[in-house]
Amino acid sequence: MKFPNIKYSLLLAYAMFSINAFAINPGGGSSSPTKMIIGDSIFALSGEIHEFLEDDLNESIDTYARSGCQMIGGNIICSSYYSVPRQYSRASKRGIETVIMNGGGNDFLLGDGADCGAPTSRECQELLMDIEETIAGLVSDMHGDGIGEILFLGYYYLEDNDRNNEINRLSMEYKAANYGAMGVKFVDTRSAFLGNERSYITSDGIHPNSRGSRVLADLILRFLD
Repeated sequence: MKFPNIKYSLLLAYAMFSINAFAINPGGGSSSPTKMIIGDSIFALSGEIHEFLEDDLNESIDTYARSGCQMIGGNIICSSYYSVPRQYSRASKRGIETVIMNGGGNDFLLGDGADCGAPTSRECQELLMDIEETIAGLVSDMHGDGIGEILFLGYYYLEDNDRNNEINRLSMEYKAANYGAMGVKFVDTRSAFLGNERSYITSDGIHPNSRGSRVLADLILRFLD
């Protein structure tokens, strides 16, 4: 699958599942949640990671993740009003001790990064650093709000997508090397999905299916205190 088809697949997937996605996006639990999810369609499109975590932990988890949302700016699917940092800033933090998050993928699939060229180009490298600076600022805000546990769910590789996979490799290696010092638990998903893409990813080539969502939920559970 070539890169332009990824953008088409994203638009098609969001159109097909928009009713379900928006139904689960607003989030909100019924019994004083201590955990919050923010991020993009890896969480929001099917909602199954959220559901698995609630069932396994036997607790309610707030989720503000929305499909198509970027770390920086917005697009026709998700405006900047719902960017990942704004999901957090607009959310109720009362009683929240843990934030589970992801983000940055749509900055390259739907944002300015879709046209930044080769992964090693100045434009792509600058965007990668801008994303990391935004995440660092967001993490600083979380620490300031007294959030004691922050998990970042990394992205897995996609089949037949060398450009995006190389961008992802650079991004995930940066996170693996630096997030611990930031007080963030980096959940690296790459090895769990490698070789299992057709079993864990939906026909759109991007989003986790039920089996993939189960794997991602299990990885998150390993890191939770």
